[in-house]
Amino acid sequence: MSASLPSSVFAEFVGTFVLVFTVGANVLGKTSADWAVTSIASSLMAMIYATASISGGHLNPSVTLASLFLKKTSLGRAVAYVAAQIGAGIAASLCFTSIFQDTTSIGPADGFSWWQACGVETIYTAMLALVVLCVTSRQNNPEDQPNQFYGLAIGFVVIAGGYGGGKISGGAFNPAVAIGLGIFGHVIDSLWYVVFQVLGSLVAVLFFRALRPEDSSGIDLAEYEPRLVTRMLSEFTGTFLLVLTVGLNVLGSSTASAWSAAAALLSMVYALGDVSGGHFNPAVSLAVAISGKGLTLRDLIVYWIAQAAAGVMAGLIYTAFYSGTTFSLGPKASYTDSAAYLLEFMFTLILCHTVLSVACVKGITSPVSRNNYFGLAIAGAVVGGGFAAGNVSGGCLNPAVSLGIGISNMTIDGAAKSIYILGYCMAELCGGLGAALLFFSSHVREYTPKMADRRLFHQPELGLANAY
Repeated sequence: MSASLPSSVFAEFVGTFVLVFTVGANVLGKTSADWAVTSIASSLMAMIYATASISGGHLNPSVTLASLFLKKTSLGRAVAYVAAQIGAGIAASLCFTSIFQDTTSIGPADGFSWWQACGVETIYTAMLALVVLCVTSRQNNPEDQPNQFYGLAIGFVVIAGGYGGGKISGGAFNPAVAIGLGIFGHVIDSLWYVVFQVLGSLVAVLFFRALRPEDSSGIDLAEYEPRLVTRMLSEFTGTFLLVLTVGLNVLGSSTASAWSAAAALLSMVYALGDVSGGHFNPAVSLAVAISGKGLTLRDLIVYWIAQAAAGVMAGLIYTAFYSGTTFSLGPKASYTDSAAYLLEFMFTLILCHTVLSVACVKGITSPVSRNNYFGLAIAGAVVGGGFAAGNVSGGCLNPAVSLGIGISNMTIDGAAKSIYILGYCMAELCGGLGAALLFFSSHVREYTPKMADRRLFHQPELGLANAY
């Protein structure tokens, strides 16, 4: 980091001020719930790109603390950053309360308890900090070819958590935001949020160490290959956060469920793609394995186990966050089972083919060793299919999502609708199979003898399935 400490601290103040001011203006200005979260996420993304080259673009005490715990930031700089961030949150609060002549508050939404709100804050703060750490890691952001997607990946965590968990906690995920919203009359509530957001940063550090052991060691990155257990944890983590986001959106009656789910997928693909391939979907793993892009049968089975376990765990947790309320798997009213299965098949096929086309091959002619659009393209397939199929089948497009929904719903409906778990999963896996067959036809040159290596990440002996 080349900027001086005063310049860096000032950048942190300005970026955090803009973020918290945007939050307050949306709350007090009563912005439509359809757009408020996207507005906040967009401001965060813009400020990260604006300040990253100066201060690193933390704009969040939890991120700074996670960086400190990993010794990526010195104690003196961390203290200065946190002071600037908290000060910016208070200054922003003074501004928006003056403009709107009203105050904001923070705490669990009506009908929810403190443990539910704090649980959401912990999970999504951890997700935010983990994504920051991963997209700025040595492997994912090498000095010779730094990535350009870091701000996009970080900003989209807010879209995932804001729409998903916002109906429970308000979706702060940042001590500066929590203090800024509660400084006038709700200080104790803010401090409770801060405690669990700091806990989230600690969780992020633990997962980062487990997922990226190469980052803090003397391992030669050119020779590094993640162990199978590391890749399994990567698949579990990404799938869990994706399925949890889906469930929280549906139970919160969000109109942006597909947008939020796609955001979660985008963030985790960018964060962990170079660890496990970032499949987070058994149908994607099947497509990668069948297409011959490096996933062995053993790896496929291990990935499926991790993804299925994550889906079930996420389903049970979002059910707990809504005090036992859940929702069923199956076609919506007035639509047939076959209509739901066909849409799940078609849009899962599109999603899997997109993954193969943009993430298992470089996809561009450029001296840069990888494209930077792969996560955005994959998320776009989820947005398209999620909204298009949502009113018919629910738009799962992922056996782990279907399994999580189906298993969690058994606590309410028993085994009455369990047949849909098999039906949905088979339709989606067939979509993965279909995508591999389509890829064979559309990317014939990938199977031409002596075809040049077109992986996104060139690592010796690392299968193409791990290369995005």
